[in-house]
Amino acid sequence: MSSEEKPDVPVEGPPLRICFITTYPPRFDGIAVYSHELIKAITQRGYTVYIICNPDRNVGGHDDQENVFPVMNPEKAGWFRDVLKVITELKPDVVHIQHEYGLYDIDGKLSTDLLDLLIELNLQRIPTVITYHSVYRTLGDKERLFMNISLQLVDAGVVHEELQKIFLPVNLGWVPQNVAVIAHGAEVIEAGGVPDVLEAKRQYGLEGKDVVMCLGWWEPYKRFEDVVEIWPEVVAQVPNAVLVIAGDARPGSRSGVRYKPMLLKAVEESPARESIVVIQGSFIAIEYLTVENAADIIVLPYDQSTQSGVLAHAFSLGKPTIVTDVGGLMAEVHASSAGIVVSHGDPNQLKEYIVMLLSNKQMREQYARRARAYVEKRIGWDYVGGLHQSLYRSITKDKAHSIRT
Repeated sequence: MSSEEKPDVPVEGPPLRICFITTYPPRFDGIAVYSHELIKAITQRGYTVYIICNPDRNVGGHDDQENVFPVMNPEKAGWFRDVLKVITELKPDVVHIQHEYGLYDIDGKLSTDLLDLLIELNLQRIPTVITYHSVYRTLGDKERLFMNISLQLVDAGVVHEELQKIFLPVNLGWVPQNVAVIAHGAEVIEAGGVPDVLEAKRQYGLEGKDVVMCLGWWEPYKRFEDVVEIWPEVVAQVPNAVLVIAGDARPGSRSGVRYKPMLLKAVEESPARESIVVIQGSFIAIEYLTVENAADIIVLPYDQSTQSGVLAHAFSLGKPTIVTDVGGLMAEVHASSAGIVVSHGDPNQLKEYIVMLLSNKQMREQYARRARAYVEKRIGWDYVGGLHQSLYRSITKDKAHSIRT
């Protein structure tokens, strides 16, 4: 199929009732934003969606949001019983769980409560889907155990990249037949309250600058310090350039808490400190998009990756990207032709391509056009919502499923 084609997504039958288990705005994390956008795409097609989410009122869902049930508290032992009670009362056609290890595990240890919930849903014959947001080419012991068990309890698992599906059998030792590949959705953003590039730059004091940006939760595997390290050489060749490090350590992330001071120390000690700007915070959706829209180039120098909401939103905003050759980052940039892939762990190559893009506005504009075209034709939320509908329909044909062996 060429990149110019957009396949039809046949959806038949009356709308279903879907129950999402997820974080949800106004909580500030990628899964919450992803769920909000996917739910919008699904409800626009006539489906009813209920949301079971975290109860922390300041950053999670709360009762005065329509169809929101804030009863999921993974820090509470046996939390799955509260969730199961709501599901039993709602009687949905499908339960859809958004999974990332940091959302459910406690102190980095695998929580059995989510597995207990999956067992109960299976015993009650409730069709269940999990979207796995953290599937790496090589799984650790904890990840391998969770994937082995959960895939045998759910009707369908969703991953965002074909490579994630390809490497699952290598990690698991068997070939799961219930895994679907559905891309991380996005939409071209041209208005909707998001300030344009000039206004976004003005808000952060970046007027007239060529902005290179590393954005997202600060975690060791993202290697933002690699860009800080080469920045003196970059700005020596492109004096008008500014490096922006935006984001913060994810609340509750032990690795992020350790990485944050190391990253900030690297910034403070850089010989090019005057051309580096740190925008620290957990951004609500409009703030996040405003920050990202201030960039001329997005750089994601990760040493491992599954998929990236930062990359999806970069496509939405028409931002050229430089990514490393890992996981979904490489796959999406190759598919979109909207950026450059470099070898991870090669600072010289990273530096050369940053300088090249900063120095070539015509190339940046070409990548921007390709990014927006990729969103419109291949990963738009309307299309992604249709794929989810087809998946839901396929697993509800026979509700009397049983535990797989």
